[in-house]
Amino acid sequence: MNKYYIISIFVSISSLLISNNNLDELTDRAVLKNPYKVQTILKKQGFKKVHFTTQDNIKLCGLFLDKSKQTKIKGTIIFQAGFYPGTKEGIATFYALLSNQPYNFLFFDARGHNESSGTFLTYKNIKQYGQCEYLDIIAALDFVEQYNSKHAINPSIILHGICSGAFHSVKAYSKYAHRDNIKGIIFDSGWNKLVEIVEPTMHAKLYDSLKHGFFLFLEKPLKSFFSYIYRLFFKQQHTLVPDLDADIKSVSCPIFFIHSIQDSYAPIQPAQNLAQQAKHPTTWWINSNNHATCHLQQPAEYAEKIKSFCFNAFGQPPLTLQTV
Repeated sequence: MNKYYIISIFVSISSLLISNNNLDELTDRAVLKNPYKVQTILKKQGFKKVHFTTQDNIKLCGLFLDKSKQTKIKGTIIFQAGFYPGTKEGIATFYALLSNQPYNFLFFDARGHNESSGTFLTYKNIKQYGQCEYLDIIAALDFVEQYNSKHAINPSIILHGICSGAFHSVKAYSKYAHRDNIKGIIFDSGWNKLVEIVEPTMHAKLYDSLKHGFFLFLEKPLKSFFSYIYRLFFKQQHTLVPDLDADIKSVSCPIFFIHSIQDSYAPIQPAQNLAQQAKHPTTWWINSNNHATCHLQQPAEYAEKIKSFCFNAFGQPPLTLQTV
């Protein structure tokens, strides 16, 4: 056998092993908090930085992978992170879980986060939160649709939202003009109504911050204080953000609901109610208290569940109500 051919095979296998080792790092929370390192890993996989603009003129930054030159693409998955940290790098684990699948991938920073324009933790932004964030996902959908049309790639899309990203994904679907291309939604640790989620989230975060320290005795007074501030300055405005009751009924594609049963940040009951209202739901209620971290706590099982959902959503008729 030609020695150069042998060397070529060895180099290819070595590169693959190194690549897989790098992907394993994307399940490490410490790595996910390092945007530079995550981008370095993803760019080695072929991801490229892209930009697109929302209808209200916010410029968003994303990382996009087109695998169409290596395999026949069955669809594109668009990932939307939660309220915080809300970055493309923070949810890169999902690529590690699905890297061997025939899909294109888009991660992007929410408005006001990381490399996207806009504001984030300001009084005005918090007060108006929930009114325009779905436009980020519509802009991502437009980008993918135009790219697929230009390069003759399968137009099918799945939206994968985490926490508030799940809320905004359903909202975007209900308002998107070309929704027939959206073949599925993954609704991970999501909620139904903004005004009902803020105080439980604040209280859970406060408890987690104090539970291992000397100041746990301050939990109750601080909860009361932060609730008072929220009700005084923000709650009335947040009541104006519509819930998902009407939007969920408009979704004709399959929806995969994932939620921890003891989630204290986003209680499970609203998600269960939405699943009952959805036309084609699949549910995975997990016996844990994790919030939006099931993909990190149970990566192998999570990967198998979403691989199955994506296979069916991209390739088969809508699923009927079931628990997986």
